[in-house]
Amino acid sequence: MKCVVLSGLSNNAMRDLKNRVLRTIEIRSPHNFVSVLHITVGDPVFLSSTSHNDVTTGTTGIIARAQRLDISTHRVVQGNDLFYEERETQMARIQLVTEGVGRVRNILHSKLGGAMMADVEERPIYAAW
Repeated sequence: MKCVVLSGLSNNAMRDLKNRVLRTIEIRSPHNFVSVLHITVGDPVFLSSTSHNDVTTGTTGIIARAQRLDISTHRVVQGNDLFYEERETQMARIQLVTEGVGRVRNILHSKLGGAMMADVEERPIYAAW
């Protein structure tokens, strides 16, 4: 199955997803943020604690479905008598429901500025971890 890949997730988040707890994850890393922009509600998503550059054929992780997506912008303004600084950051929140576990068969797309896409095979629970 073709999935968008979210990589480098914390072990706590992966544990909660593995235990099938409904989970909302905040995405701030640029590579995962770009990937979230390519997800729509109902799409399968492959999640892994493996770092972005290390996701290859054979990487294991969790397959989940996107239930809700939100993109928000945070603005921080600082200033004094000498300067005025304004910064904006964007964050994505994605609510996921775990469907099972999987393994990457093949990386389909992994270019800078684009979503990481992979062909993922679902694995039986007894063979996954």
